[in-house]
Amino acid sequence: MSDSGTLIYSFYTFSHLHHMSGSTVTSESPKTLVNGASCNNLAVSDRGLSYGHGVFETIRISQARPVLWEQHMERMLQSCARIGIKVAKDLRHLLSSDVRSLCGSNTDGVIKIIVTAGTGGRGYSTPEVMDAQRIVTLFPMPDYPTENAEHGVKVISCDYRLPHNSRLAGIKHLNRLDQVMARSEWQDPEIAEGIVLDYENNVVEGTMSNLFAIKDGVLLTPSLEQAGVKGIMRDFVVETALSMGIQTREVSLGLDELKKADELFVTNSVIGLWPIRQWDKQRYCKGVTTAELQRCVDRLCDEKVSDDS
Repeated sequence: MSDSGTLIYSFYTFSHLHHMSGSTVTSESPKTLVNGASCNNLAVSDRGLSYGHGVFETIRISQARPVLWEQHMERMLQSCARIGIKVAKDLRHLLSSDVRSLCGSNTDGVIKIIVTAGTGGRGYSTPEVMDAQRIVTLFPMPDYPTENAEHGVKVISCDYRLPHNSRLAGIKHLNRLDQVMARSEWQDPEIAEGIVLDYENNVVEGTMSNLFAIKDGVLLTPSLEQAGVKGIMRDFVVETALSMGIQTREVSLGLDELKKADELFVTNSVIGLWPIRQWDKQRYCKGVTTAELQRCVDRLCDEKVSDDS
């Protein structure tokens, strides 16, 4: 890592998580490891900073257990391969060690893992020798209002549109400017999330979440073939619904069509599942299916059996 010119990266990750979640966090400083060492610095020539050439995972920690760890690791490794980041063969083991070091034996919080393509000179060409960097930060659990899960949240429709890019669709890469632009459309703390469409006016996702709808007993979720992030909690909800015998479909639907749903909710790895009680001016009730799936997500997040992580 270069000694000349450094970026206080833990501050970046803390601010990113705080503003994207729209939540309140405690004043406790986040703890960061860079390549396994306690450090807050990263070379300013890092390609993650210069070009967004990197990926990240945000993982809920329950009793020092990273929830859905294997699924997060699999997505991270696949995402690195898709955007041309060559990582160490033992990256999964190294990250596991980093997480254990930060979390101790009895921690609740959020782990953010960033893997970048490492340092490189000016220009887009990928360096012949790649020295991928790993940054692992432990944050306190965001202080979300309890009514978000119990009674549901208000969401709005964003004006910002997501572009189509099948090469990057589904990946949790570091280029989050689309989400930043969409999230900048409101400051009202009563609004928990914004729903984003693409240029064909199909609903894609929330700024920080995946969207689900229940219509006539069928669980619907927007297709992510051209845009959006394929969430780990999204996959868990789909798999859980199928195991319960609930018909599930990925769909391309517009705003008006999805608003006609009987039930609506959003998910991500930190919030779990939040029912939607109001979308723009339209109101909804938390239905039976949403409540049942929410109980499954809550059990997963509160589970005290340790994973092999």
